[in-house]
Amino acid sequence: MKATPIRLGVSACLLGQEVRYDGGHKRSQTLLHHLVDQYELLPICPEVAAGLGVPRPPVQLVLRDGEIRALGVADERLDVTRPLIEYGQQLLAEQLGLCGYIFKSRSPSCGLGSTPIRGEDGRITHGHGLFARQLIAALPLLPVIDEEQLEHEQLRHNFMRQIAAYALGLKRGR
Repeated sequence: MKATPIRLGVSACLLGQEVRYDGGHKRSQTLLHHLVDQYELLPICPEVAAGLGVPRPPVQLVLRDGEIRALGVADERLDVTRPLIEYGQQLLAEQLGLCGYIFKSRSPSCGLGSTPIRGEDGRITHGHGLFARQLIAALPLLPVIDEEQLEHEQLRHNFMRQIAAYALGLKRGR
C-alpha cells in the first residue's frame, strides 16, 4: 500500500504560476529543488481565489481605525479586505489536510511577518499578510515558512522536521 504524500500549501506564485498582481510569478528554485519531490504541493493564491483577477491593482496593508485593511496602492477606495478574509475562512473550512505552508514574503495576503503595514501616522511596521494571519491563528501548530527563510539551509531543515512531526501527529489523531 502506497503512503499518502504529505501535503503542503504553497503560495502559487512560488511554483511559477503567473498569479501576481502584475501577471508575473516569483518561482522559487530552492522550493522546486528541495521540496517538490518530497511533498504534495498545493498551490494557493488567496488573491486570485478571492476573485481579484490577474492582472489587478496592487494593494497594501493599512491600519485604519484600529483594523488592518487591504487597500489599493493608487486608490485607497479599493478595499479587498473582505474577499481575502472570506476566502481564508472558506479554505480553512475545507480541511485540506495541510502539514505545512510556504508563504510569499512581503505579500499583503501571504507575508509572514515581513509585510509592510502603513500606520495611521504614516509609519511603516511589519506583520503578517491577511491570509497568513488567519491561517496561523486557526492552526497555530502548523509549520510555516516563507521563501526567503527557505533559502537558509538550517531553517529549511528545521521546517522539514516540523512537517514530519506534524504529519505524524495527524496520523496518530492528535
